[in-house]
Amino acid sequence: MIFYLIIFLILITILIGTSVWIYRLFKLYKRGKTTSFWIQTSILGIILIFITWNLGIFPLSKNFQIKERTELLTGQTFWSWKEFDYEEIGVRGEGYTLDIYKFNEEYAQYFKNPDSTFFENYPPENMSEIKWTPTPIKDNEIDILEFATPIYGGWKGEIVTKQDFIRNVAKNKGAYYAYRKGGGTDFFLISPKDRLVILINHNM
Repeated sequence: MIFYLIIFLILITILIGTSVWIYRLFKLYKRGKTTSFWIQTSILGIILIFITWNLGIFPLSKNFQIKERTELLTGQTFWSWKEFDYEEIGVRGEGYTLDIYKFNEEYAQYFKNPDSTFFENYPPENMSEIKWTPTPIKDNEIDILEFATPIYGGWKGEIVTKQDFIRNVAKNKGAYYAYRKGGGTDFFLISPKDRLVILINHNM
């Protein structure tokens, strides 16, 4: 509750500050101080783009972030488009994020039969404890999958359906998985058949 209150207060502060700034810009324009108006408008625009880009709410910003991350994970540069995402952050910093993105048929064909570097070099050691491994997930790693795909009491609807889908993909042939455990668990899954890349972080 405290965490969400802090976030709310920060957003309110930003909204009020932006409103006051816009009002002052309007006054500058009315007074004919166009040079100052355009300089401050440019600064405000850059600040707003920076904030919304990092929050993932600027148009296509999340797509760029996923593109950069999947390139690091796979060694391949490709665009993908959101199928589903979910984010929940707790008061003590714990949280759960799930991103499911769909790539095109060209890369679906590549991932059906990737070259040796895909298995030998990716994901890099700083992102995963294991390299890409064909599914089904090993019996001694099922607990990692279960941790990465929880179903909490308050969850219902599409998030529950997606968790069941992810478990099914990971437990059957035709996909690849990797993971990293630590303060939280990162779990990665690529399904060429479904043309999906799935990125999970569960921190508790």
